[in-house]
Amino acid sequence: MMWKHVYPKSWGRLFERYIDENLPDKKDAICRRADAKYAELLAQKGDIGKGAMADTMNIWYCIVAFYEASDHVIDGDAFQIIHGWHIDKLRALGKIIDANKQQLPFRLMLQIYRRYEQNLHAHRAIGEWADAWDIAMNPDNRQEGCCFHLIGCPIAKHAKANGYENLLPFLCKTDHALAEVLHAKLIRTKTEILGGACCDYWYVGDQSAAAKAFADLEKI
Repeated sequence: MMWKHVYPKSWGRLFERYIDENLPDKKDAICRRADAKYAELLAQKGDIGKGAMADTMNIWYCIVAFYEASDHVIDGDAFQIIHGWHIDKLRALGKIIDANKQQLPFRLMLQIYRRYEQNLHAHRAIGEWADAWDIAMNPDNRQEGCCFHLIGCPIAKHAKANGYENLLPFLCKTDHALAEVLHAKLIRTKTEILGGACCDYWYVGDQSAAAKAFADLEKI
């Protein structure tokens, strides 16, 4: 069946599953309002480029759209459940990838974010991607894993401008989930939505000395 909504199918299906299980009598009304809200948000989207980074903004718009469409019933806690279903589809990766034994996940991360950095500079040089994340590769000079900082988060800017400061941290926390599937740990000490100057990322194996040193660090 052809997808009939403006909000993306991949995440829309998961939000609709949550509604089926928790708000079935309100499904049609919520989905209709969410579609309208998502279209409104999409029309306001800045020049943040394309690809995986930009897709994160689309996830954020889904969260906001269903949050508003459900009169705030589908909130951050609900999104944690919804994101858990998304991660369940990826758990098989953990059977073949172990960040404690393989450098592959870190090499892939470095490749992805170095390519993003190159694309960002190329587009900025011709006046594009003005609203995209800035990135600094390994500014902390880490000797293991993968480290980078994202600066000027457009999602945090949107959340602060529209009163969603309490909602966005639930999306930020999901960065830890995929790392855990790959037997890795995300060591993060700050995010922009919580007042940091950047969002810092340092991925290491979850059995590494670094992971153990930060075992009690709150997942933000």
